[in-house]
Amino acid sequence: MELKKPVTFDEQLDKLESHGLIISDRENAKDILKRVNYYRFTGYALQFRKDPSGSTYIEGTTFETVYHLYKVDAILRDTFRRYIERAEVYYRTQIAYGFAIAKCSESPYDQHYDENNFFYKKGYKEVMENFSREKNYYKDSLIVKHHKIKYSSKMPLWVIVELMSFSNLSKLYSSMYYSEKDAIASMVGIGRDTLENHLHCLSVLRNKCAHAARMYNTDFNPPARFTTSFLRKHPEIKNNSLFAYTLVLLKRLPDEESKKSLIQTVETVMEDYKDDIDMGLIGFPDNYLEIMRNNL
Repeated sequence: MELKKPVTFDEQLDKLESHGLIISDRENAKDILKRVNYYRFTGYALQFRKDPSGSTYIEGTTFETVYHLYKVDAILRDTFRRYIERAEVYYRTQIAYGFAIAKCSESPYDQHYDENNFFYKKGYKEVMENFSREKNYYKDSLIVKHHKIKYSSKMPLWVIVELMSFSNLSKLYSSMYYSEKDAIASMVGIGRDTLENHLHCLSVLRNKCAHAARMYNTDFNPPARFTTSFLRKHPEIKNNSLFAYTLVLLKRLPDEESKKSLIQTVETVMEDYKDDIDMGLIGFPDNYLEIMRNNL
């Protein structure tokens, strides 16, 4: 079967108009499509289709409305990226410290290189294979050069976690024995299964932000883990929504100041773009502020 034929920017606009999208300023719309891939742009128009399996838009849908949603999504990604960094730095520290103190306190202090110190050995091997590639990205850094010369390229765990991706860090935690998972989780005041899930969720959210992936009108995987009592109290929360992931980030921020700042920032974005955002498509219930404030 042949793939779709590439089309010019003008032909892209013609196609959108043939599907019922109103374009009041073709030159401006063309400039936008020159900066925002047609395929990416139309992802924000999915909610406006008459039929989810069709391509015709609801009467009155404008190019500008769809572009506003694109801009809202970009603002949300920028917002979350700033706060994820704070959580990321914190959990790199907790994981390195918790494991190193438990397993690497005796000479030669390199027990994190021994797969027998990890329960899920296949997962651990994948982590270290990934890290070998990640370390290569930093081959010209003084840190890597120093350990290559002095320690035959071996590094303490607290150095390794600063070079590996957050996704790989999440997998490293998942590969540990319960004893180390529990020790690390107790340092941050939650259970090991919840921490494992939240680290996974944050790595997914981080990757979406870093790669400009669409977060609006998107289901997230894995579903976020919350306590049974919390979910009973808030049945309106969909644990595969952007709001659920926002709650995960809020819960995992290391200090109250950061949490209050995130809540204020989210509230500002939602208020500024309330005419453009369908809150249901990002899983934000009407009482989202109350829920967030109760999780400080």
